[in-house]
Amino acid sequence: MIIHLTTDFFWTDTSSIERWPEILLKLPINIESKTRVDVARDYLNYKTDEKGRIIRADEVYGLFGLEGNGSKLVISGCNLIEKSDKGYALSEDAINLVKAYEDDNSWEIKLAEQLLKYSIRVRAIAIGLINGEGIYFEGSFLKNNNKAYILIDDEKYFILNKNSEVRNLNNLMYLFSKQALGPYWLVSLGISNIEDVEIRGLNKKEPSLKQIGSYCKMPLLLFDYLGWFVDKGDGKYQINKDKMKEDIEEDIYKSLIIGDLSNEIDILKALIKEHQDIRGLFPIEQVGKNLREKIDPESKESSGRWIDRYFMEGSEKGKFKIVDSEQGQPRHGRGLLGDIKKQLIKLEF
Repeated sequence: MIIHLTTDFFWTDTSSIERWPEILLKLPINIESKTRVDVARDYLNYKTDEKGRIIRADEVYGLFGLEGNGSKLVISGCNLIEKSDKGYALSEDAINLVKAYEDDNSWEIKLAEQLLKYSIRVRAIAIGLINGEGIYFEGSFLKNNNKAYILIDDEKYFILNKNSEVRNLNNLMYLFSKQALGPYWLVSLGISNIEDVEIRGLNKKEPSLKQIGSYCKMPLLLFDYLGWFVDKGDGKYQINKDKMKEDIEEDIYKSLIIGDLSNEIDILKALIKEHQDIRGLFPIEQVGKNLREKIDPESKESSGRWIDRYFMEGSEKGKFKIVDSEQGQPRHGRGLLGDIKKQLIKLEF
C-alpha cells in the first residue's frame, strides 16, 4: 500500500508545547466543517489569504489525521482531529489529552504518546534513537541542526537536514517504512502484516523536507523536556530508555523496537565478530564496554562490575557458554572477574 505524507507541522514556538491542547480546548467534539481550513477559520478565527491558505498558523494542520485526496491515502498529522460523517471530530486521544491538560495531569506525556503513535516522521526518529547509537550534534543539543545525525547500523541519517544529497529523514523512513507507519495506522487502514508499505510525498515521490529543521526539532524538545535524553558528552545524546518506558504506554514503546537491532545476543555476536582473533577469542573488556553502551547505557554499575555480572549471568542462564580463555596483553584490561588469565575469552552460543 502507498501512503502519502504532507509536511509535518507541529507547534512553532519552542517554549509553547501547550499550543496543541490549547487549540483543542476551543473546539467542540463534533465539528461541522468540510475542510481543515474551514475548521481553522470558522472555529479558531484564523485568517486566510486570497488562496484560502491559513496565515501564520501552520501548526493547526498537524492536528489532523487521514485526509482523502482522490484515490490517495494521505496522512496529514497526528490524528487528534479525525474525519467524521458530518465533517470532523475530536479523537478519543484528543479528548483524553484535553482532560489531562485541564487537570494538569501528565498531559505532556500524552502529547508525546500521540506523536509516537501517529506521526510517521516522529516514529522514524524515535526508532532510530532507540535502536541506534544516539543523535549527534556539532556542539550542544539542537545546535547546527542541519549537521545533526542519528547513527544506526553504522550509517548516519541527517534527520533535520532538507538536503536530498545526504542520507536524511526520508531515508530513515524508507528503511523502516512499515515500523514507522506503526501499528496504530496499520489497524486504522486495515493493512495486513504481510502487506508492503511504501511512503511517498503528496505530489512527489519524495516526502517533503520543507522546514524540517524547524518543525521536527519540536518533538525532540518535548522529549528533552520529559527527561528522555542523556548527554553523553562530545555532542552525543542518547535516549534514556528506562525513563521513556516508565512514562509511556508499554505497547507504544514496544512498537518502536526493531527486533533485529535490539536483540542483545545478536549485538553481542556482531561485536565478537568485530574483535575476535582467528581462534574466536575476544577481549572481554572491550566487547563488554561496547555491549553495555548499546544495551544498557543508563546503568549505574561500574564498567567492570557490569561486565562480570553480564557474562556470568549469561553463562548461568544458558544464553551462552564460556568455552575458552587466556591471558592477553595489558591493553586488554582486567579480565573476567579480575582474572588476568581471562582477559581473552571464547563463547559458544
